[in-house]
Amino acid sequence: MQKVLQQLVELQELDTRLDELIEKLGDLPETVKTLEIQIDNEKEQNSIRKTSIEENDTLIRSNAAKTEDLTLKITKYKEQLFLVTTNREYDALTAEIEFNETAIKEAEDQVLQSEEENERLNKAHEDSEKNVEEMGKKLKEAKGSLAATQKETEKEKADLEKKREVSVKQVPRNFYSVYQRVRKARNGLAVVPLMRDACSGCHNRVIPQKRVDIYKKNQVITCDFCGRFLYAAEEKEEE
Repeated sequence: MQKVLQQLVELQELDTRLDELIEKLGDLPETVKTLEIQIDNEKEQNSIRKTSIEENDTLIRSNAAKTEDLTLKITKYKEQLFLVTTNREYDALTAEIEFNETAIKEAEDQVLQSEEENERLNKAHEDSEKNVEEMGKKLKEAKGSLAATQKETEKEKADLEKKREVSVKQVPRNFYSVYQRVRKARNGLAVVPLMRDACSGCHNRVIPQKRVDIYKKNQVITCDFCGRFLYAAEEKEEE
């Protein structure tokens, strides 16, 4: 059992150091990921805005041409008013003129609405482009810092990962399963020393019989409160 405990202690030391190397990266990986997502979202929104602007431009041209055509018709109808001989013909031409004037008003309103919408979209596009540029600079800096830190730690990390692979194979499967579960639940710390008769992980006192067993090293002992594996701190320090 002492061998199993020693293997667990060594595995914990490797994992602790690996965690320290990951922590050294800080929030850089998440920052890079977040900025990339934000930039992609901004670009997608700008693409949508560009499509809307083009559609509005088409609508503006269409309504401008429609207004010009209707204006010509109204001019023609007004000229015909001087040539009619009956009230029925006069009323019919007058109705056509009024109908086309209403259509012109609607077309002009659509043009105005489209122009106002494009003004808003162009402003949003301009602001978004500036935002993308700023985020691009931040992303470049974050990627540079991340790459530098990774390069600084990559050799040690690779060496530790190789050692961990060997260490994991040495730990019995049932103990490794518990180790992984406790480590996940206890912020990465599954093996801790007994200090001043207490678990140094949760600081709860360990009952006398368990303390004796820990020092005798004839079985693997876990904390009754947090589930961490316990070993004798004094002997570890001497080693």
